[in-house]
Formats: sequence, C-alpha cells, structure tokens
Amino acid sequence: MTSQPSPRPVSRREVRITRLLGAPRELVFRAWIDPDQIAAWWAPNDYEIPRETVEIDPRVGGRIHFSMVERAGEAVYPVRFEIVEISEPELLVLASDPQPEIGLVYPMITRAVFEAGGDGTLVTVTQGRHAEETQGGATAGWTESLDKLESHLRRSTARRAVGT
Repeated sequence: MTSQPSPRPVSRREVRITRLLGAPRELVFRAWIDPDQIAAWWAPNDYEIPRETVEIDPRVGGRIHFSMVERAGEAVYPVRFEIVEISEPELLVLASDPQPEIGLVYPMITRAVFEAGGDGTLVTVTQGRHAEETQGGATAGWTESLDKLESHLRRSTARRAVGT
C-alpha cells in the first residue's frame, strides 16, 4: 500500500509513519504481539530478529524484548520495550529506557494505532523522543519494517486463503 512519513516531525524529536495494510485490523495487531510474527518483520532490511530472542508478555506492565542482528556483520542490538497501554486490536503503547549503546539517548515512547478501513487497516506509528542524529534513521527503519510487515501479512493472508 503506501507509507507516508509525515512532512515534518510530529514534535521536534518524533517520527510518525502511516501505512494502509491490506489485512484485517485483528491480524495486523496480532503481528505486533506474536513472537513468530515479530521475528518475521520487526527490523530494518539490513537486520533480522532470531526467533529465540523474542520474549513477549502482552499486558500492561508486560514486555516486548528481542535482538536485532545485523545481516552483514556481527552487531547485535537489544530492543527492550515495556507495554504501558494495550487495547486489542486498536492500540499498543510501548516505553523504553535510554539505550546509548545503540544511539538512543532519551527515554522513548512508541505508539501504534490500528484503524479499520474498507481496504484494510491504517497503522500509524509515532515514536520519540529521538536525538537529532537518530531521527532520520528511525524514519527509514520504521518505513522498512512496515514494508516487511506488509509483505508478511500478504504471505500470511495468501496461506490462509489456500488453507496451509
């Protein structure tokens, strides 16, 4: 479908990406809290998430933890979120502490809103507070991740349609 980074940051240090995905809202939301699905899509193109690193406890106060592994090298980046709000299938709000080892010098809030639409689900991801030097990378990373989510959902929907 389409990805539209906002023409300007939502605030000085936030990133907002909106994407219309051709799948029902319940399936899109589930892809954000299912360990197997997270491993399939949640990382920029140059990274992968080994399934064995994914830990999820989908409740307020729970967690989403995984490691992003650079495909071309040996760099491993731990990703650690606490779930601060969850309303299936409409909303997921995640908080993370600063992770200076990967360039995240501020506490971060990631908010994913899932809106049902005639042609699928409109997903809006807002994330911040970013340092100026990481904001562009975050926009690119979320754009690539949502591209991968779109492909993953397309494959999942096709498999469901043929009964495999």
